[in-house]
Amino acid sequence: MEQQVKILAVDDRYENLLALNSILASSSYDVISLQSGEECLRYLLKEPADHIAVILMDVQMPGLSGFETVELIKQRKAYQDIPIIFLTALSTSIEHVLRGYHVGSIDYLFKPVHPKMLRMKVDGFVNMHLNHQKLKIQSELLHKRTLDLEETNRKLAEAEEKLIQQNVLLEQWVEERTTELVDAHQKLMNSQEHFKKMFILSPSLMSIRRLPDLTYLEVNESWKQYTGYGNEIIGTNLDLLSPESDGNINLCDILHNEKVKYVTKSGEVRTALLSTEIIDIEHDKCLLEVAVDVTESLRFESEMARLAQLNLVGEMAAGIAHEIRNPMTTIRGFLQLFRENDRHMQREYIPIMLEELDRANDIITEYLSLAKNKTSYQKSESLNRIIESLLPLIQAEAVMCGKHVNGNLGSCPDIQLDDKEIRQLILNMCMNGLEAMSVGGTLCIETYQDDTHVVLLIADEGTGISAEHLEKLGRPFFTTKDEGTGLGLAICYSIATRHQATIEVNSSSKGTTFMIRFPMQAV
Repeated sequence: MEQQVKILAVDDRYENLLALNSILASSSYDVISLQSGEECLRYLLKEPADHIAVILMDVQMPGLSGFETVELIKQRKAYQDIPIIFLTALSTSIEHVLRGYHVGSIDYLFKPVHPKMLRMKVDGFVNMHLNHQKLKIQSELLHKRTLDLEETNRKLAEAEEKLIQQNVLLEQWVEERTTELVDAHQKLMNSQEHFKKMFILSPSLMSIRRLPDLTYLEVNESWKQYTGYGNEIIGTNLDLLSPESDGNINLCDILHNEKVKYVTKSGEVRTALLSTEIIDIEHDKCLLEVAVDVTESLRFESEMARLAQLNLVGEMAAGIAHEIRNPMTTIRGFLQLFRENDRHMQREYIPIMLEELDRANDIITEYLSLAKNKTSYQKSESLNRIIESLLPLIQAEAVMCGKHVNGNLGSCPDIQLDDKEIRQLILNMCMNGLEAMSVGGTLCIETYQDDTHVVLLIADEGTGISAEHLEKLGRPFFTTKDEGTGLGLAICYSIATRHQATIEVNSSSKGTTFMIRFPMQAV
């Protein structure tokens, strides 16, 4: 709802205010009666100037006169445009009239005022005020529309600038994409050329077959040379490849190094490793077969394995002969001495011969311990319990040679163990560690559990094992000791194998560490 227009009537006499209210009574505006200049100023301080159409001001008033009041009103910019009409019955001289106009009034009326004339003037000023307000509102709306248009123009300009930039970027992208497509096409052509050359010149057997009927589209020269079939196979679906073991191969599946056999045109059976991949050729799904002929490699590997076995047998035979020949030579010498001198066997020589026989028997027994088919009596045992029962013996041996033993046994679950074999493994490794150290060295025996294994760690502070010797660890009859059969570590590796355990060796100039990892669920 719009605010009603106000007319200020300022007069110190109450009866004059009643007369003005009676003359100006109207539903179009509201007459505000004020009885002094001070009251008028206080009212203007709290009332917006937009609602006041005209001020009727009495000239002669106690306190601030009408002239002084108007001067103060006109000092405020917001009230400078409010029309003011002076009303007076006393100040009728021309000097007062001129002063009234000078301070900013637009009319100067003498009392008694003609009611109709006053009413017509006030109505005129009210209409002017209303028109002014309408013009002001329209001006504000026009200004707002102007600002909106300017903002719209600015946004349009920005949008146009962005569109120009996007067009430039789009042109650059199209140019770059075109260049990329040209490069990609060139690379594709080069790739196809390289593939063609590789396909033709590859030493592997290669063929391209159409899916799903597996008709041959192309085969390379190696395929022709190995199989003996030429271009007569093109257009057929003759299947030359078959699995080496009993079973079926689905050639439509992607294969990687699948061992297959194939029969050549001459009837020779050969072996290959087959890999397949599905490719697109002119929008058709095709199967690329790549087979590496390994017939000669398998023969070579078989021959090398046979020669390696013969070499190992030879080394072991030489070791056994060397180790057993020594005690046999001693016994034969004593027996030959007794035969040639025709003397009776003296009792003091009998222990020597028996000792040599026992030594030969020990060598044979240790050798037989390496057998893979040796029976192992395994049951659920505590590795820590076995080590605790052996620690006094190991510590006594260490004390006798001026060395130390440090045991650190962690919490470990029971696992499947052969008590006698594990004792032999621990003693062999601990004795080797003590022999590898100089006086004052410390042998560390430790157990702990990781995610899937129980680990036995035996570490010495010796001079370490050379890389050359590390490769030969566990080989029968290999030893770096002046005395020994070279079967101790070989037996340890054999025992570990029967327990499905692994032995890891780390060695440096500060010592050697053996880690035997036993599975928690040994079979």
